[in-house]
Amino acid sequence: MHVLDASRAVVVVGSLLDKGNKEEYIEDVRKEYTELRANYIAAQKSKSFASLAKARSKRRVCKDWSVVDIQKPTFLGTQVFEDYDIKKVVPYIDWDPFF
Repeated sequence: MHVLDASRAVVVVGSLLDKGNKEEYIEDVRKEYTELRANYIAAQKSKSFASLAKARSKRRVCKDWSVVDIQKPTFLGTQVFEDYDIKKVVPYIDWDPFF
C-alpha cells in the first residue's frame, strides 16, 4: 500500500489493521486504482505525439556558441532576506502538509 499524503497514513493503517474492514478496504483501493488506470490509458489515446525523427528535425541548431546571448543569473547559491516581514509570505504557504 502506497500513501502519497502523510495525513492519510493513519486512516490507511487503521483500515488495514481492522480485521472486519481490511478486505473491503483493499478491494475498494483495487477498484479505485483500476478506474484510475483506465482513465489514464483513455486520456493517453487522445494525445498526439511527434515521432522521434520529427522532434530531432526541429531541434535548435547552434554552431557558434560565442554569438549566443546566454543570460547569467543575478546570483548563485542561497539568498538571505534580512528583516523581511513574514506576513507577506504567509498567504503563499500551503499549510496542508502540516495538518
